[in-house]
Amino acid sequence: MKKSIKWYQVTRAILPIVYTALLITGLLWKSPLMVIILLGIAFLSGAFYCGWLCPFGFTQEWLGNLGRVLNLPYLRVPTKVERWLRFSRYILFGLSMTGLAFVYFLSDPYNNFMGLIVGNTGYVTIGGWILLGGFILSSMLIDRPFCRYFCTEGARYGGLSMARIFSIRRDKDKCVSCGACDRKCPSQIKVSVKGHVRNGQCINCFKCIDACPVEGTLSYGWVFRKQGDKDEQSI
Repeated sequence: MKKSIKWYQVTRAILPIVYTALLITGLLWKSPLMVIILLGIAFLSGAFYCGWLCPFGFTQEWLGNLGRVLNLPYLRVPTKVERWLRFSRYILFGLSMTGLAFVYFLSDPYNNFMGLIVGNTGYVTIGGWILLGGFILSSMLIDRPFCRYFCTEGARYGGLSMARIFSIRRDKDKCVSCGACDRKCPSQIKVSVKGHVRNGQCINCFKCIDACPVEGTLSYGWVFRKQGDKDEQSI
């Protein structure tokens, strides 16, 4: 049976476009209030900015979808490699505090892309454009490569989100351990072995919930709820 389209799927498709339009008009560009709000949301509920608003993340995701349509190779990073690579953006975030030039160069694709949106690209070097192009093309083969391994903004939101009090939860009594959620997760999180997902890589895309064949096994809500209790906030 074909699953119906959920409200959050539509919302995730629309919000990045609205957010980008607001950036273009200058209403949100470098807004301190917006940053504070997003950091607060990440602390309580996870990295919604990365999964629901970020124009660069949105572009990588849709290019990945295009890659599937074109039948390009879909590459999943080996688990052992992924286990180490996922720390790279946090290391870069820490090094960014030192002012090292190569760190800024590696994180430039995000800044260059955001600058492109608002028409501010005069400072972008040729190397910066090449790096941005490389990440855009690679996103057709690998899920969100820049977001997962190089984005210092994502590291900021992801680090805060590890303390979240709302997250994706798994009901172990209903779970059939099919691994569908793991295969669908763009961040390659092992959702199938967790009680609730507080992983800093989780962007709350809810693709794991959509992929689960058993209704009610995965849901989003209060992390301290005991299994079996009714949760009115679940998705």
